[in-house]
Amino acid sequence: MYSYIFNIGNIVFYIMLGVCFLLLLQKIVYHIIGLFPSQKFPDAKKDHKFVILIPARNESKVIEDLLISIKDQDYNPDLLKTYVIVESEKDPTCEIAKKYKNTEIFVRKRLDLKGKGYALDEAIQYIFKKKEEYDALFVFDADNVLTKNYIKEMNKTYDLGYEIALGYRNSKNWNGGWVASCSALTFSMVNTFHNKCRSRFNQNVILSGTGFYIDFKIIKKIGGWKFYALTEDYELSMFSTVNDLKSTYNEYAEFYDEQPTKLKVSWNQRMRWVKGYGQVDKKYKKQLLKGFLFDKKNKISKLEYTMSILPVMSLILTAVGYSLFTLIMGIIGSINHEPMRISVYIAFAAATFSIYLFLALYGMFMLIAERKHINITFKNALVCCLMMPIYMGSYIPIYFSAVTKKEVEWVPIDHNVKMNVESDKQQVVEEVE
Repeated sequence: MYSYIFNIGNIVFYIMLGVCFLLLLQKIVYHIIGLFPSQKFPDAKKDHKFVILIPARNESKVIEDLLISIKDQDYNPDLLKTYVIVESEKDPTCEIAKKYKNTEIFVRKRLDLKGKGYALDEAIQYIFKKKEEYDALFVFDADNVLTKNYIKEMNKTYDLGYEIALGYRNSKNWNGGWVASCSALTFSMVNTFHNKCRSRFNQNVILSGTGFYIDFKIIKKIGGWKFYALTEDYELSMFSTVNDLKSTYNEYAEFYDEQPTKLKVSWNQRMRWVKGYGQVDKKYKKQLLKGFLFDKKNKISKLEYTMSILPVMSLILTAVGYSLFTLIMGIIGSINHEPMRISVYIAFAAATFSIYLFLALYGMFMLIAERKHINITFKNALVCCLMMPIYMGSYIPIYFSAVTKKEVEWVPIDHNVKMNVESDKQQVVEEVE
């Protein structure tokens, strides 16, 4: 009976692996295409007018690097207006922002409404009140830094009629420890192994964090910034898919941000993401499914967003489930002195090691694919590969913690890494106690 149950478990495992392969087939294609060069956009026929919004509560340590990178853009400065959003005039960020041309400080009034979405909406309502007109609206975090050609490249995509476009998100602190490098690598994965292929075949891209624009006409049409979930970027991605907005990804519009270096900070950040994904999925699932079934446009994107994390989650549950199955069977076998118990333990060890090895090799694969962008030492790259299974595996307890927790609040993350993009010099600013 013992061997019969074990054999049945093996059969179920192989069947599930086959199902996982079918569900992941599209993502496998994404990965293959991601290894090829990105599409280049033709020069714009016109330079468009843009407004830049930067939520910057207590970001005096890093805000100047972003403002310098905006000032140094290879673009007509009179076509760029920047709003730095703070919560108090006493914030040291204000004194820094005052030094820069075409930069205005916006002090929030509705501090009872917490979160980036509310801050953006309050600033946009102010812009509406002033009756300012722009072609598109950019969103950046205060720790971002732009390469010199960022706006010029994004102007190309806007000139082609793309209503939303996302640049390439790189990291300031690849060498800031395994948490920072693993976190940065997951964003590289979204860019290179998802958005590159989506963009090439005119599918909706996944917005991650900031570094994107949205057509100002859309913002006016919906009456402001109406994306208040814990993951407002993912909510905007869903909104663009449901409403058939034309979006793209431009690898040559590169910007940098800072990744958390401490596991606790990363844990809380990712728990917010998981909770936010759940909020957005619940809000848009019916619209996506309806759109896939009855709309003629954008069917592939709508199907993929409807499935959400199901393909990846099915593989994770299958692999982890089989490891737990073999472990339990091994324990039962030891208690009952079953002759096959050694074989079962070997299966458990093989399954567990295979999961670890696959994730470590996948990390190495991503590092190799992204080598032209990544500034990381060999030692830190090796540590990143070895720790990638731990980082990715931590999503399992994070997921269960997020779904069982009634509320997950947005917690500000302290940013400290300064960066000069042109000289590629990086230094860490000492944290203020």
